[in-house]
Amino acid sequence: IDAVSGIVNRGCHNPPCGTGELDGRMERSDNFNKVLDAFFGGVIPQVTAPITVTETSDTSDSLTESNPSSAVSTPIPTRQPVSPSSEAGLVLNSDTFVNLAQALDDSKGDIDSKLFLYLTPDYQWIPSSVYRYDDFFESVRIMASEGVAGKRLYIGEDVEDGHIFGLVNMAAFLAQSMKETIQYDACDENSWDLIGGKYPLSNACGQLGQSYQDYHCSDEEKHMECPVDPNMSITAVTHAKWYGAPGPLFCGPKTEYSFTGIWDHLYECNRPWANPPETCSVYEGQKAGKYDNSAPYANN
Repeated sequence: IDAVSGIVNRGCHNPPCGTGELDGRMERSDNFNKVLDAFFGGVIPQVTAPITVTETSDTSDSLTESNPSSAVSTPIPTRQPVSPSSEAGLVLNSDTFVNLAQALDDSKGDIDSKLFLYLTPDYQWIPSSVYRYDDFFESVRIMASEGVAGKRLYIGEDVEDGHIFGLVNMAAFLAQSMKETIQYDACDENSWDLIGGKYPLSNACGQLGQSYQDYHCSDEEKHMECPVDPNMSITAVTHAKWYGAPGPLFCGPKTEYSFTGIWDHLYECNRPWANPPETCSVYEGQKAGKYDNSAPYANN
């Protein structure tokens, strides 16, 4: 798990490796063990059959839909029909995927109630409103059978109990997700880079000295690179929720924003007694803060 965490967090399997120490080593390791406990009930799985190393994995569906058992209910996603004889159909009907799907379904309650949790501003762990089992499983199904750019989710081996290898691989993945995003109930990047005690709105363009629009894919992955659209406008869906937390990141054309200022996280916006009265209206549940575009303020 430390090697996987290093690749995700630092770009190498044995940090430190030029980019620094592994961030959150113990949290990621603890998360890994939590997922394994949820999948295997605290019992170390045993697989005696030999495995072979493969770049992609074929594996299946036939999982009975069940009603969400956790506090947060999400609709079951609608599926496109898949021909059993197609490449995706062969994966979804393989023993490996069928067994993996059943194991995940058996762990559904624990996944929603013990793994997909986020920490509220009041330091309470509650079920995530963004990450839910049904959506998670649909993503597993798509990534196992279709994938992206010819790369699919590894779900195990075509041997007896071979799906266990896939479950361990999934545990390593979820260990990272729980550290990076699920605990914040966020799927978009938060504005968190504090510059001179302020949160620049231009954090949307890059944080920690980065320039997101100047990133480029390697030659072999160039076909997946999105061209920069200088006229695009977009606003994030999720954001941090602590007292005064910055609103969702957003960007737009320079014709609309000649410059950008800051998010003032110290501003008391909840002032019904003021004249005129003020309320916190940037996002639901906001307690403080506001956008301040009175002067340009650069990010790092």
